[in-house]
This record gives sequence, C-alpha cells and structure tokens, in this order.
Amino acid sequence: MIAPYFTFARYIRENFRTKAFRISVDGFLGCNGKCIYCENSYYRSPEESLEEQIIRLKEFYEQRYKVRDFYLYFQKGTNTAAPAEELKRLYDKGLSLFPFIGLIIGTRPDAVDKKVISMIESYTSTYDVWVEFGLQSTFNETLQRVRRGHTYEDFLGALDLLKETKIKCTVHMILGLPGETGEMMAESVRRLSRLPIQGIKFHHLYVLDGTELSRLYKEGEYTPLEYSRYKEILIDCLENLRSDIVVHRVLGEDRSGHLLAPRWEVSKDEILADIKKTMTESGRFQGRLFP
Repeated sequence: MIAPYFTFARYIRENFRTKAFRISVDGFLGCNGKCIYCENSYYRSPEESLEEQIIRLKEFYEQRYKVRDFYLYFQKGTNTAAPAEELKRLYDKGLSLFPFIGLIIGTRPDAVDKKVISMIESYTSTYDVWVEFGLQSTFNETLQRVRRGHTYEDFLGALDLLKETKIKCTVHMILGLPGETGEMMAESVRRLSRLPIQGIKFHHLYVLDGTELSRLYKEGEYTPLEYSRYKEILIDCLENLRSDIVVHRVLGEDRSGHLLAPRWEVSKDEILADIKKTMTESGRFQGRLFP
C-alpha cells in the first residue's frame, strides 16, 4: 500500500533511484541534556568501535534486505558536541569506510554554531546531508517541563544558521509529552510547516525505567498515550504537515531494555500498515489541512 504521506523511502527512490538504509551509529559524544525521559542516567559508550558498528550493520542490511546503498547516521547523543575539527575527523572516519550516499547528523538546537555548520556544509558536494534537530515541541512551557534545556527560539536560531546552505533540516517531534494536548501537537506541526525545514520525525513518548518520567508514571502523574489515541494525534499532525516535508519516522522504537510503558500489543509493521490503511480509507493525507 502506498503511504498517504511523504516517506523517506520515497524521497530516496525519487532522488536516487535506489533503496537505501540508515546505518545508525554512536559517535561517542554523549549528551549533557537532563530531559526527564532520557536514558542518560545509565548511558554507556558502546563496546564496538565506530568501524565495527558500521561494518556490522552494513553486513546485516545487505544480507537481510539486499540493500546496497546507505546513509551514515550519527544518531545517538549530541553529534555536534565537540570542536569542528574534531567532528570532521569523526565524520571523515565513518564516511571513509564505504561509499555512502548521505550523511545524517543528530543534535540539539543549542549545540551548533556557524563554524560547525560551515564544516558540515562542506560535505554537501558529495553527500545528501541532513542535520536533525531534537526540538520535541514548539511550546516553551513544555520544553521547560521536560527539562530540554533549550527554547523554541534556540531552534529558530539554529535553523537560521542553515540558510544559504545545502544542508537539509529534519525536526524531531515527540507526541504525548506531559501537559500537551492533541491541539498543541498539531499547532507545533503547523508552526514547523511554515518554516524552511525539509524533514520531520514523529516519536511517541515512552517511559524508561530509571528516568524522572518513570517516577511520575509510577506515582500516577503521567499516563502515556494508548495506541489508538497516538494514531489519531499522529494522523492529525500529518494532515497539518506541509506536503513536501519528508516524514522520516512515525513512531519510536525502544531498544534499551528498560521500557515500562506503553506496551502496545501490536508490532511496528502492523502499526505502519494500520496508519496507512486508516488514512487511505478515510481520505486523509499529508497536507490536507495545511495551511
């Protein structure tokens, strides 16, 4: 079934005439954030080197999915949290191992500057380059409540640094943050749709044991979204999303082994199929309610 939203797979197919997977690696930069939902309290650097991470995942995807093209994705942590020269050595090291078609760098809005962005732009002549900002919400009261440590204005400043560059911007949004309503989540998407961004990732908020959020959950002060409610909010957000924005993800996945809730009794594949089916059968699609 064709997705009623602009998937990253479709973007790759239309621009590169291929199928490509993201090789997600930990660049060992960590994160100084204190978000109430993050696993930073028990974060440990991976036992594998950068090279070992890349080789293992590349071989896995080649064997299981017969894929031959890849993006190098620095996902874990704040992957601009070092001087530009050090970051370039890190990125070069990873990119040297394989002829990647793209580079994706995950970071925080308050962890970039002109020098770092200029260095990242140097890769755009060879690679499809994306910077992924973990914004999570456009409401400062929410960002303060979850202790993000940055503001919406910090994000706007970071986005401004990308002007006049060929770097594409993806924004990470979490649905179900404490205190947010469905309308607030949709409004965040409408605000982002009016900005020069090219991609978005949606992630449901889940509760990991050992986090501040887990304390709130255990004390009855936070209730995660049930799947049916998450699906409805997500579809509403997609309908309010500008139609040319690439949707890189529509739900989160926990691999930490610390998940408390929610425990949806459906698989990732079943969720993706259900979202597409619901949207198609009800005549709903990305951008239907925008502007």
